[in-house]
Amino acid sequence: MSARFRIVECMSKLEFAPAKINLTLEVLGRRSDGYHELRSLVAFAADVGDRLTREAGPTSKTEITGPFAAGLGDANLVDEAVAAISRLVPDFVAGRLTLEKNLPVASGIGGGSADAAAALRLLSASRSDLVSRDLTDIARALGADVPVCLKSQSAVMTGTGENITDIVLPAELYAVFANPLVEVPAKKTAEVFRLLNAGPLPADLAPENPPVFSSIGDVIRYAALRGNSLEAPARQLFPEIINVLSELAKLPRSRVAQLSGAGPTCFALFESEAAAQTGARMLKTRQPNWWIAASRLT
Repeated sequence: MSARFRIVECMSKLEFAPAKINLTLEVLGRRSDGYHELRSLVAFAADVGDRLTREAGPTSKTEITGPFAAGLGDANLVDEAVAAISRLVPDFVAGRLTLEKNLPVASGIGGGSADAAAALRLLSASRSDLVSRDLTDIARALGADVPVCLKSQSAVMTGTGENITDIVLPAELYAVFANPLVEVPAKKTAEVFRLLNAGPLPADLAPENPPVFSSIGDVIRYAALRGNSLEAPARQLFPEIINVLSELAKLPRSRVAQLSGAGPTCFALFESEAAAQTGARMLKTRQPNWWIAASRLT
């Protein structure tokens, strides 16, 4: 487990759940089983995300705090992760969990999946018989994005998300995220895929080698070329995305602006921390009612 995800204080037992960004999201076609075949370059925010803490005590429902706590409602994937671990280890005591919800709910940046993954890391670290156990199957049962969030490092996802190949991104790649905080309908992602109306998966579709990036420019060109297949249908569901992308694209030194996942969060890529931070400040001045953040990508 990387230093980034070690429990940072023995007493507080804090685990970070970073935002997940789809730098690209290609829908290659609809498979015979009804699912969509995807190919996506995924990255994670180094310091933008939710936070999960665990304290001693009996297992109880997760307490939700933070600016987006109200939007989560009664259901959350942290409690589902606890239930999954408890089925695996019947005498498991999860303790008192508190989720600080800093990411907008159902926003296309993997908040719920990241929370579930953080819970699996945090809970498995509490018992010696779980530390070395592969939790990928549990993660997959919790959601298609949970396995990639379990490691929370850049990767290419294929299939429905089950095939994960690690990718190394340049160290100084930064992003500004923007979400217009519009009302998100139930089953948003399913509706976006319905609007996409993808055709059958081509029978002769050849596998593709994962990309190798030697510079920030390589990543930016790859993202711009591959794009996000869900952007057009997401715009139909959230017309505000058009304005968000326009605002991001015209920020000084913005290299490319695209949608993440099924939206409505969008991002712009930058080649320096200073440029990203300046862009975020400018955008906050112009759009004070949006959720806006800047981070290095890993």
